[in-house]
Amino acid sequence: MIPIATALFLAVMAPRFVWEIRLGDRPIALFAIGMAIVSIAFLGWALRLTSGRDRRMLSGRALWLVFAVGLIARIMLIPSTPILEDDFYRYQWDGAVTAAGKNPFPYPPARFVTAPGIDRLLATVGLAPTPPPKGYETLARAGRETLLRVNNPHIATIYPPLAQLGFAAGHLLTPWQLTGWKIVILTAEMLTFVLLLGALRAGRLPLIWSSLYWWHPLALKEFANSAHMDALLLPFFGGALWMVIAGRTRLMALCMAGAAAVKFWPLLIVPNLLRRSRAAIVTGVMIGLLALLLLLPQLVAASANSGLSRYAADWQRNALVFPGLVAAFGLVASDAAALARLLVAGIVMGWVAWAWSRDHAAPLDRIRAASTAILLLILLGPTGYPWYALWLLPFAVVQPRLPLLVLLASAPGYYLDFWFQIRANPADWTWIAPLLSAGPVWLALVAERLWRRPTGPYA
Repeated sequence: MIPIATALFLAVMAPRFVWEIRLGDRPIALFAIGMAIVSIAFLGWALRLTSGRDRRMLSGRALWLVFAVGLIARIMLIPSTPILEDDFYRYQWDGAVTAAGKNPFPYPPARFVTAPGIDRLLATVGLAPTPPPKGYETLARAGRETLLRVNNPHIATIYPPLAQLGFAAGHLLTPWQLTGWKIVILTAEMLTFVLLLGALRAGRLPLIWSSLYWWHPLALKEFANSAHMDALLLPFFGGALWMVIAGRTRLMALCMAGAAAVKFWPLLIVPNLLRRSRAAIVTGVMIGLLALLLLLPQLVAASANSGLSRYAADWQRNALVFPGLVAAFGLVASDAAALARLLVAGIVMGWVAWAWSRDHAAPLDRIRAASTAILLLILLGPTGYPWYALWLLPFAVVQPRLPLLVLLASAPGYYLDFWFQIRANPADWTWIAPLLSAGPVWLALVAERLWRRPTGPYA
């Protein structure tokens, strides 16, 4: 089975990616090829599964088998070292701060680092060493090894309050160890699986489609192995999709407000999940106000060096279209990146507004509009990480559109970027990973447009 084979592959590769091994000594190309193979194989299986020829409901015993296989694959990966990933060090520090009852938003991790040679390290990002703020001294000493491995330590955390609660839960389970955080992620994933089953039942859709999430190789890599916090988003999306299909607008609103308190951007797609009516406008405003309340601790502490500000201003990685926009605007403007971001925001928000104006009555039409908005955000935006593709996995379960399935299969092209970084003249190769990641999706969008039928899995 693909999920067990993926888990075995990741478990075998993980020891070759520990922190102490230099990037150039890691088997990056072999890993990228392996992920490509399992991802393409899973895409082929997914296309057959959702071809429309077999829409039978699973028996209870078969459903338990689907769940057991995915669970075993995830448990196999709990002890594994995250491959080509270090974001979890930031989660560990944030979790320790939150669990200690302190505010994780005002100070960047570099503010707490004390170690030999740290003066030179901080100087590379324009910072001078300072003693930890009063009351944080014990925490800084206990987390010294973690602090030394946090990426972008001069930037305060970007992760909103509900995410911080998840980090704190992981820290309380196993302080300064990854196991507790992986247990939190596994819990969130199991909840997502259950909620997606509810959505499939409500829509009278094949329950076997739940395996598109639960068995997906990218979910195993980015959640079970690499421990990305985006797993905390998916239960809220699963619940929201269930409530959209069931016609429970207020409960959908609660789910989307919760999603926004894990990451900001889900507020963007709220209009697509609502009917065009006065009541929908009121509901949308209530979602925004509730999300604002949940986000208040982070917003109050926002500054020029906060993660949210820096991410919105200058973050760029693995983007295919965005660098072209920057280059084009650079011919006529001094701040080309800002103009490119404004254009992308305008396109995505324009799509959201246009789709809402169509007033889709059918729940799957509204879900389709929301998933298209997310696709545009990923394909046009300045960052195209593979774990961002997983935002669309719950949408692919209830509506397995060709572009969504292709994105989830092609997103691992990103891993090759690390291999190109250790080649001669790495700047000459920066376009290849984005092309592998996003290029097939643009082709799938064209194919979907030409192929779209009034009925069937891609309708």
